[in-house]
Formats: sequence, structure tokens, C-alpha cells
Amino acid sequence: MNGEILTQIGLSKNEIKVYFALLELEQSSATPIVRKSSIPNSKVYPTLEKLIKKGLVSYVIKNNVKYFQPSSPKNLIDLLDKKEKEIIRQKQKINLLISEIEAKKDMSKDKQEAVIYEGLEGVNVAFESILSTLKPNEEYQVFTLGKELEREELKRFFRNFHKRRIFKRIKARLLVNKKIRKIFFAYHKYSGMKVRYADLSLPTGVFIYGNNVMTVVWENNPTAFVITSKNNADRYKEFFENIWRISRN
Repeated sequence: MNGEILTQIGLSKNEIKVYFALLELEQSSATPIVRKSSIPNSKVYPTLEKLIKKGLVSYVIKNNVKYFQPSSPKNLIDLLDKKEKEIIRQKQKINLLISEIEAKKDMSKDKQEAVIYEGLEGVNVAFESILSTLKPNEEYQVFTLGKELEREELKRFFRNFHKRRIFKRIKARLLVNKKIRKIFFAYHKYSGMKVRYADLSLPTGVFIYGNNVMTVVWENNPTAFVITSKNNADRYKEFFENIWRISRN
């Protein structure tokens, strides 16, 4: 008999061997079970006890000797029912744990911290936080970088980033200084973004997402400064919206 299905409902290999041995022996003391199942003598009684607790084996005593016998195979369904109920209880506990975790996350939304990411790999990690923080159809706001957007490494960097952003269906609104309009339109216009151009001195390399404001400085050693603060992010969003209203497509 194939006992693989029994392992899936929680029986150990020794339990399966003893159970199958008893099905053939019908009723037996321990010694024949050891021979039939080929498990060590020291393990037969602990295994039988486990099978008794699972309702798959029972015993009678004759002349002060225990004789074991398999219970109805239908008891395997009872075992499966118990496992199913246990899974339901575990799901309930997990759902409770998830609720607690989500509550802690909500509490942490007001946290304030600052993190610095250095080098190209570090900046890439910082940009990944935009994609991991926002959900599909949510957006972030940007005061774009300046003339450095014409550099080849920046073209490649943002091409790769926007490919992932578009795949995750995250939107963006960007304010661009009119002085770099041609550069931006030629190399940095992608799907899922809205762009307006401002004839103002704007902050550069500022990305606002969730409760975070990331400032990127792209020099010899690219660096991203990420400040997590709801109050700070709200002020930047308000500033962005004010400029957005007076800017043009």
C-alpha cells in the first residue's frame, strides 16, 4: 500500500509502517509488529501510543499482555477532520497576528527617521522603496533633477526604474524646470506619469511618496537622503500642489 497520502495528513514513517503491519496482522502483541514493520524494538511502543492517541489503533489485554489492533480505516477521515479544524484555528490565530502587525504598522506611520543611501546600488535600493511603499494606482510626486538628467547613466537608471514602476502600475506627477524641458521630454517621458513645466527655481531631485521625502544628489558618488515624517511629507506635498496649479503642461 502507498502510504504517501498518510504522511500528508500527519503520520510519521514509523507510524505508517506499524499501522500497515497491524492491518495485515489484525491483532498482535508487540513482537510480531516489530518483525512485520521492521522498526526498532525501542520505538514500537512509543509509535503505538501515538497511533492510539490519533484513534488509529486500540488494544485489549489478554493474560496481562497487550494485543494491538487497527481501528476502522474510516478513522483516517476523523484524523483529517481534526487536522482541518486545526488549520482553521491556525488561520484564525494568523489573522489575529496580521491584525496586530497592521495595527503596529499604522502606529509606525507617524515615526520620524532619516536614512542615507550611498553609491549607485544604495540609490537603487532607495528607489525600490518607492515601489514597495506604494500600491497600484497610487502616485508619488517629483521635483526632478536638473541638467544631469542628460547623462547616460541617469538615462539608463530611470529607464530601468520606470520599467518596474509601470509594471507595478504606480503613477507619478513631475514638476520640471523649463530650462531642461527638451532634455526631459526627449529622454525621461514615460507611461503613467503627468508632467508640468515651471518657470521657477525649484528644489531638484526630490521624490515624495507616502510619508517619505527622498532627496537625490547625483554627483561622483550618487546619494539619496530619505526622511520619513508624515508632517514633513505633508508640507512637501502641499508645496508641490501649489506649484503644480500654476505650472503648465
